[in-house]
Amino acid sequence: MTDYQIRAAVPDDAAALYAFGELLLAETSFFLRGPGERARSVGEMQAVIERFDTLPHYLLLNAWDGRTAVAEAVAMGGDFRRNRHTAIVGIGVLSAHAGRGLGRKLMRALDEFAVANDMRRLELTVMAHNSVAHALYRKMGYVEEGTKRDSMRVDGSFVSEIMMAKIFD
Repeated sequence: MTDYQIRAAVPDDAAALYAFGELLLAETSFFLRGPGERARSVGEMQAVIERFDTLPHYLLLNAWDGRTAVAEAVAMGGDFRRNRHTAIVGIGVLSAHAGRGLGRKLMRALDEFAVANDMRRLELTVMAHNSVAHALYRKMGYVEEGTKRDSMRVDGSFVSEIMMAKIFD
């Protein structure tokens, strides 16, 4: 089994993370963004990394196989006093590295981030037909809170999203 390194993104990672994002979004339609909608250039990816580093309760975490990014976890915390205890989170794993526990490791890292930053709530949405991700989130303690019916249009068809959240005591 590969020994992955998991760490926060730094500006020097921009080229590798740009390539990772393009590959991830090209191989699956389970994300809000499609190819070309994550960052339009390496420079834009670098700006995203730098911005995440300056914002409180934001995290861009990647799993690396050598010098290649193969997975990602993102947390975007609330910007205001009333919602800064909450973060929207998401993960993505390249298909060639799926099934190796990276999703669970990244979700645990998001939990650790939340606890270290006195956050109470992590929330996400998952496409209703993405049964693998839905099952992972349930295993990680996320609870369904509702359905956003026909909230996305993917490959010409409307898709519903399941809203899920995890509360920390």
